[in-house]
Amino acid sequence: MKIAWVSSWPPRACGIATYSQELVSAIRNLGSEVSIICHTDGGAKKEDNVYPVLDTKSCNLDDVLYDTVSKIKPDVVHIQHEYGLYVRGNNDYSAGLLRALFKWRVEVNFPVVITFHSITTTLDRGQRFFTDISLKLINAGIVHEEYQWTNLPLNIGRVPNNVYVIAHGAKEVKPIKNAKKILGLEGKKVVGIIGWWEPNKGIERLIRLWDKMAEKMGEDVYLVVAGDARLGSAGGQITKPKVLKAIEESKYKNRIKVIMGSFTPQRYDQVLSAFDLLILPYSQASQSGNLAHSFALGVPAIVTALEGLKSQIEQSEAGVVVPPDNDYELERAIVGLMGNDKLRKHYAEQAQKYVTNEIKWSITAVKHLRIYEYAKEEMHKELEIRMTDRRVHL
Repeated sequence: MKIAWVSSWPPRACGIATYSQELVSAIRNLGSEVSIICHTDGGAKKEDNVYPVLDTKSCNLDDVLYDTVSKIKPDVVHIQHEYGLYVRGNNDYSAGLLRALFKWRVEVNFPVVITFHSITTTLDRGQRFFTDISLKLINAGIVHEEYQWTNLPLNIGRVPNNVYVIAHGAKEVKPIKNAKKILGLEGKKVVGIIGWWEPNKGIERLIRLWDKMAEKMGEDVYLVVAGDARLGSAGGQITKPKVLKAIEESKYKNRIKVIMGSFTPQRYDQVLSAFDLLILPYSQASQSGNLAHSFALGVPAIVTALEGLKSQIEQSEAGVVVPPDNDYELERAIVGLMGNDKLRKHYAEQAQKYVTNEIKWSITAVKHLRIYEYAKEEMHKELEIRMTDRRVHL
């Protein structure tokens, strides 16, 4: 099968880019040919089958996308969508994609699939319109969590019959055994948070609570804050100085280690492998690639009870869920788990078992190929109906 894959792509530092790279690799391993259509900052030099042509500053993004797909002549087009990823200025809610979707729908040359990475329980007005219209124009939509599928009808005012649930995948990797030594944390127990520094991540909150927790834990327990503000993110630029200030003001800042940067996949695995416990005290999230990666590396997690995060923990049985904005429960969970090596080990084993049996990329890739085949079948049925209607009217 020949697939045109529309997404951000490395070296762009973006979770969707990493997701795409790992899933595309698994799909290629199953024998499919995948061509990547990405933003102008994606694609290493001389990388085969990568077209870095999407410029969100250009007014003809949709035309470039349409023309590039026409050159590839795929059996299916698969778009990775996140609000803001294809915006052409003035916050157009990715409406630039709709013209290409409409033309593909009319021509019926191949099925079009979209993975919606940012479906939350409640969508704003622009998001509702885009999601509703795009689902009417494409052959299949994919979300990562059951709650996203369940809440779609409440947002768009109808029950779509072309949306499927495929969990966020994870790679099968072994933890880097000497990760703590590499990071200067040998012999330490590590509570960690990793990812882009955004207002919804709760990083400043975790640091603020660290003093009280540190007093209750041994001197060998450290907090690692890894990541940075995303370039161009207004929220990130506001959050970064607050995070650094909170660290500087901490009574136990000597037990806080900052690892700043946008990490390569190898560096990311190295940092995450050093964690004994991942903390995701998010105030808002649809799901988390960081959580899926922690499962792959056998790192248990404490997350707030938000939609996809809660679902991922419940399905994997690889951690603890705490109520949002409840500092007492978050502190209690962290202190309790860091003092219980046996329970952390159990959660770590559950995490890796979940990856192996449920969400490793090879399993996820097979599910995508099934969606493609089903979308092709439905497209051909629709084409037959259209041709029959035309003959009747003639």
